[in-house]
Amino acid sequence: MNKITKVFVFITVVMLLSGCNMPWSKNDKSEQSKANTQQQMPPIQVKVFVAKKEDIPITFSYPAKIVSKQSVDVVSKVSGTILEQYFKPGDSVKKGDKLFLIDPKKYKAAQEISNANLQMAKANFERTRLNYSRALKLKKTNSISKQEFDNSVSEYKSAQANIESAQATLKNANIDLNYTLVRAPFDGIIGDTYQDKGTFITLQNNKLVRLTNLNPIHAKFAIADVDMLNINQKKENKEWLQKDTNATLIINDKRYNGKLIFIDKVVNNQTGSIDAKAIFENSQQELLPGYFGTVKLSGFYQKGGFKIPQVAIKQNVQGSYVFLLKDGKVTTTPIEISYQTSEYAIISKGLSEGDKIIINNFMKIRPGAPAVEAKAE
Repeated sequence: MNKITKVFVFITVVMLLSGCNMPWSKNDKSEQSKANTQQQMPPIQVKVFVAKKEDIPITFSYPAKIVSKQSVDVVSKVSGTILEQYFKPGDSVKKGDKLFLIDPKKYKAAQEISNANLQMAKANFERTRLNYSRALKLKKTNSISKQEFDNSVSEYKSAQANIESAQATLKNANIDLNYTLVRAPFDGIIGDTYQDKGTFITLQNNKLVRLTNLNPIHAKFAIADVDMLNINQKKENKEWLQKDTNATLIINDKRYNGKLIFIDKVVNNQTGSIDAKAIFENSQQELLPGYFGTVKLSGFYQKGGFKIPQVAIKQNVQGSYVFLLKDGKVTTTPIEISYQTSEYAIISKGLSEGDKIIINNFMKIRPGAPAVEAKAE
């Protein structure tokens, strides 16, 4: 054995006797140490949300515009000079209140002429009626010629027709005379006038003033077609109930309670959504046409659903799921979301009453890991 070999053998023996660890020996001990450390780690503390099964109200929100139930231009139905104006712009008026007086003189004269013509027609009718009665008696004894009898019948019928014509003419004259006093067709607020007192009104230039009904008032909005489809499907499948048609209008953080009164049956081609209206009491006239706000529709309920915080919901390629705390360990369960907002989600499938849904420490937990419910602070 040469000198170099002897030295190598000597070093090897010394290392074995001194208990020096080799590299592979270090790795084995490191893995064992890591395993021991993991076994000694305490369960992760997590906050939980306890699932509660109930009928959960569902609310939909949409931008809305305030519109008047009725807003029309009051017009004159006869021509003439405006003699009187019975209001000031901005006044509230009731149905039937006087607004304008159009010069009635010529219409009063036309009424009187029509009435006189009716009286003449009645007098002529009475004369022909008597002649017709005498002609009937003479005919029974053949004391009247056929031509004379026929003339009597013709005059009698003509007199009847003249009365009807005169009555119609008088009725038309009365209508025109009544139109000279322009009245409010419904309750509302009067705007500024289009014509001043003294103006001669023609049927081609007959707009007088705008009248707007402010109580009740409508909020017009559009329901997204996907929302409407979802609502109809859920109602058809009996997953959702509709108990009422309440609507809440929110403008500048102030709320007004009303009712949903209209949902169209077709999609608006211009907006791709479905037109709808809600009605609101507005006796104080706080809501004016042209205001914008938000309409919240309520009255829909998810049957036997679970309302959970949005933060608890996770996603993978299979869909949505949540972490649960069961028997001291972390588990997962897939869920089906029926409706959601930025704050919460309503779950229709995947949860059971009393499930403890984990809502924090997601970076530290994994399925199968030990965990305990954190104590309330």
